[in-house]
Order: sequence, then structure tokens, then C-alpha cells
Amino acid sequence: MEEQQQQQQQDWVESYKKSKNGIVMDYYNKKIMAPMVRVGTYPMRILAYNYGCDIAYSEELIDLKVMKSTRVVNEKLKTIDFIAKDKTLCYRTSEKDVRNVLQLGTASSMTALEAAKVVCNDVCAIDINMGCPKFFSVQGGMGSALLSKPETIKDILTTLKRNLNGIPITCKIRLLSTDQETIDLLRIIESTGVSAIGVHCRMIPERPRDPAHWDRLENILNNASFNVPIIANGDIFEHSDIEKIKKQTKVDSIMIARGVVKNVSIFSKPSPIDLKQIIQEYTEIAYQTNNSPVNTKYVINSMLNENNITTNKEAKAMSSARDYDTITKIWGINDKFKQFCLENNIEKEDDKNINKNKNNKKTKLEESNNNQCDIKKQKIEEEEEDKNNNIINKEE
Repeated sequence: MEEQQQQQQQDWVESYKKSKNGIVMDYYNKKIMAPMVRVGTYPMRILAYNYGCDIAYSEELIDLKVMKSTRVVNEKLKTIDFIAKDKTLCYRTSEKDVRNVLQLGTASSMTALEAAKVVCNDVCAIDINMGCPKFFSVQGGMGSALLSKPETIKDILTTLKRNLNGIPITCKIRLLSTDQETIDLLRIIESTGVSAIGVHCRMIPERPRDPAHWDRLENILNNASFNVPIIANGDIFEHSDIEKIKKQTKVDSIMIARGVVKNVSIFSKPSPIDLKQIIQEYTEIAYQTNNSPVNTKYVINSMLNENNITTNKEAKAMSSARDYDTITKIWGINDKFKQFCLENNIEKEDDKNINKNKNNKKTKLEESNNNQCDIKKQKIEEEEEDKNNNIINKEE
């Protein structure tokens, strides 16, 4: 039995030496989870697949961080982890992450390529963020800052296409000031040979509170044809919105962001699943895959906020939650968490802290005892040395 388990483990390790590049990425008639800062981490992608998501994008990862990360085979979790220079988790994936797309934030073809080379064997595609209008992206020339630099866009995309041995390259943009400007940009991007283009139906200055312009994307696709799949993103909150936007705009696929946060069952369920059940399922995936409790708390709070749930007892309790023991108690799955910890020989956070405090006290006591022993030893040695000196003096 033990030999069989060892062989299975070895087979798994060997399988992860292989590339994901053999997976065919089809961007037609697909339901896609959009890249979302701090939300699109591993547990959310796995939950999305469980509810009918076809392709799941990571949160935006900055090229400089990715290119300096180290690939680690995590045999315990059966995942591939990319560990940043500061020892934090940069990106995690696995065989369950079936059609994962890693989105890069970049302003340079060279750093984009170096980053892509680090992860290209463990992702199904690389996407370039050209739509984020937030300060942290734009200040570095990334995200929507690229939309005014068509030559840089062309350089980044063609460099990746030329050097990554067939791995699909995509990008996500926003609408420009006019439809014709947007059409011209789409044609430039199409000429680079990308596999798909995501279009967020808002302009750069616009924010989530502003309505998405489905009508503008409709007009663009009525007046121009493209050989590359076009993916629509913006204001898809209900399952019925999926067919509505496809019918109105004639896009090839759809991409959902806040609708996923509101209720991830949007991909497959005409009526949303009970949010408490969604949160329980998400939390189970999160603690089973050793996701940071801080990130898990953020995602759960985002789900609550997207549903305007901020004052019930669970929402209030989440504000002070710091660990999985507390989070699982809030959502009624603490028994499952305890059983998981027991089966996997994992100490709960509070037990760890108790043991840590005990160890600290023990260490301090040992240090104190050692110091006292050192003082006694030094005193004995000094007395012995004085005695020897006296003998020597007498002999002299």
C-alpha cells in the first residue's frame, strides 16, 4: 500500500514536468471569469470551474514580480507554486485549474517575455492587461496607459507570439473615445496574431458605477468584422445577461467580473445558489489549499459587499476574523475544518499561537539557564586560571 502511494506521488510529480501547452484553447462561445485584483486567486478559479466557467483568468500579476519568482512543486497540495523573491506566493495552479490564463501587467515587451517564460509551461494562455485604469497600473505605463501607445502594444504582443512556441496570447482593452478609434486599435491588435481580444465596454475614465456601453460594442461589430474572437465584458450580473449581451452585440464569448463575485453560480444557474452555500464552498477550497486567510477574508467580504450585505451578524463577525478557525465558525463549517486539520495533522491557528508562546517562553527560560551556566562556568574558569597563575608565580 505504501509503495503504491509512493508510486502515485511519483507519477504526479512526473506529470507536472509536462507542459500545459497541449491544451487547445477555444475562445468561441465561452463563459470566462475576468481578471480581478485579489479575487482571481486559485480558490476562486477552482470554484468558478465547479459552476460552469470555461476559462478562468488570474488577477493581474506584475511582470517584474513574476520574472523573479521561483517555480516550486508543492507535493502536499498537488499544486505548482510560483514563489516571489520575498517568499510570498505569487501564483498557484494545478491540474484542476484546467484552462487557466495568467494576466500580466507590463509596459515592456522584454520584461513581459521574461515573465511569460517563467510560467508559460504551467498556464494555458498569457493575457496582457490593457484595460485597468487604476493608479498602480497606469503610473508604471501598464493597463489602460497602453491604449494610447499602439506601437508598444504591437511590440509586446508580437514579441510574445514570436517567442513562446505557440502558447495563446490575448489581451483585454477598454473602449476608446470613438468607435472608429476602437476599431482601428482592434485591427492593430488582430494583426499581431493574438488568439482573442477582451473588450471592457467602458471608457478609461469610467468606473463600475457607470453603465457599460453594450450599444457601442454592438455598433463596432456591426461596422467591422474580425477574424479573432471578441469577448464582451461589463455589467453581466444575472445568468440571463449572458445571452442578452451575446444577442445584442454579436460577440463570440462573454467575460464576467462583478457578477462572479456576486454569485459564482451565474455561469450555469438561471437562479443563483444561496450565497451562504457559495461562501461555505469557497472557504473549504481556500483552507484545503492553504490560501492566505487574509485573501480569503477579502474575497468573502467582496461577495457580501456585492450583495449589499454589510450589517448582518456574519458580515459584522467577518470584520474581525483573522484565521480559518474564526471564519469557519462564522459560516457553520468549523467541524469540517477541525476534521480536515485532524486528518492532515494541521494545527489550528490558535493552537499554533499557544505552542509558539510556549516555545518562546521555553526558549527564553533555556536562554536564561544557559546564561547562568555560562556565568558559573566563566567564574570557575577564572578561579582555575588564577589558581594556575599563583602556582606558576610560586614556581618562578
